[in-house]
Amino acid sequence: MMTQRTCRLRHRQRGAAGIEFALIFIPFFVIFYAIVSYSLAMLLMQGFTQAAEEGARASIAVDPSAYSSTADYAAKVQSVAVDRAAAALSWLPAGARRQVIDGQQIRAVLVGSVVSVTVTYPDYSTNGLVPTLTLPVIGAVPRLPTNLVGAASLSI
Repeated sequence: MMTQRTCRLRHRQRGAAGIEFALIFIPFFVIFYAIVSYSLAMLLMQGFTQAAEEGARASIAVDPSAYSSTADYAAKVQSVAVDRAAAALSWLPAGARRQVIDGQQIRAVLVGSVVSVTVTYPDYSTNGLVPTLTLPVIGAVPRLPTNLVGAASLSI
């Protein structure tokens, strides 16, 4: 049998679970959002590095004896590396594809006998795949570098 005192105590506890949920939900959501955002950025950087490696590997197939000048050979090596790296990034979503491939952010340079391929996602911190949240106490979530870069070098 409920006494009057028990009824009053229960009445004072009304809504406590909702308040506790609200207080706990915010940090858990921020942690989950940070994990997803950082994972996505790391996936992109790993994909960019993989594409740069593919471009560098493809440049080995260019035969230097088929070109009359070193400049023609270097141009062909660069175009083959850039094309192969772009093909390796076909899995990117449309927004990222516009930033990286259509924005010509894949660069290949031949210096001596070393080809270096760099893939860059410019301005990722403000124009990323996942928007940045700005929270009062915590600040920006996720805190990422301005540009995401993947690079590879190979001696030919």
